[in-house]
Amino acid sequence: MEVLALRLVVAVLVTLPILVINQSLRIQFLRLIQTRIGLGLSSLMVFYYWFAVRAFQLAPVSDVVLIVGLSPLIGLAMKVVLRKPVAIREGVGAFTAFFGLVLFVLPKLQGTGDRSTYLTGLFFALLSACVSLGYVSWFKHSASQNSSLNPVAVAFTTFLLGSIVIAPIAVVSSPDWMSHLGTTNAGWIALGLGTLSTVVPTLCYSYAAKHLSPILTTTLNLLTPIFAAIVAVLLLKEPFPLLSLMGAVLIITGILLLSSPQPGTNR
Repeated sequence: MEVLALRLVVAVLVTLPILVINQSLRIQFLRLIQTRIGLGLSSLMVFYYWFAVRAFQLAPVSDVVLIVGLSPLIGLAMKVVLRKPVAIREGVGAFTAFFGLVLFVLPKLQGTGDRSTYLTGLFFALLSACVSLGYVSWFKHSASQNSSLNPVAVAFTTFLLGSIVIAPIAVVSSPDWMSHLGTTNAGWIALGLGTLSTVVPTLCYSYAAKHLSPILTTTLNLLTPIFAAIVAVLLLKEPFPLLSLMGAVLIITGILLLSSPQPGTNR
């Protein structure tokens, strides 16, 4: 909870100057925060981050990444249940990308430790997957009815709402958590978490949700572990297993399939 509160507070401080300078964006934000769509989308994103943080705290990273990666398949299943058309290339692309994710994380899958804690972590990961799918689906639907829906305004509403709700809870549960910011490099770490792990992905995810299909948007999320692995290889000199390399190729292949739908298909 403390980590999430820190990320959201820093995110507000980082994006606030943009809101102050840009009058048009400020007006959109003030209107958005009074609507059901604005509060609903922001709440979903806050829940997504909370569920994801809890999942990573309780279960191994690779296992959580695998469960969160179920989002596009859950989306396909929902389309089938709702009897909406599913393009062949869409189904093949999503399954190819997820199978690639399985291969990618397979060398690092653990599934060890306290079983109850582990399963709780996976449950939070599944909730995170469902909430992220709900977010992009609702955003896409809302944007189709209101093209002026601004991802930046939605993101700032998310950061502000999350800070107002989460920060007091973190202070009450751990009164001394703010004191740790005075330690060496803590400020830079907080800035990195708030900017690179919160502001950037929230903005990118919101822009993708507005302009792409929910299935493609959630599938693009599968690129995250690939980028993380590349950074680990370059900076930490960690090995890149052949199986993970094959998985990365399949993930990218699946995304390319989803990005080039057949003419006339409705995604």
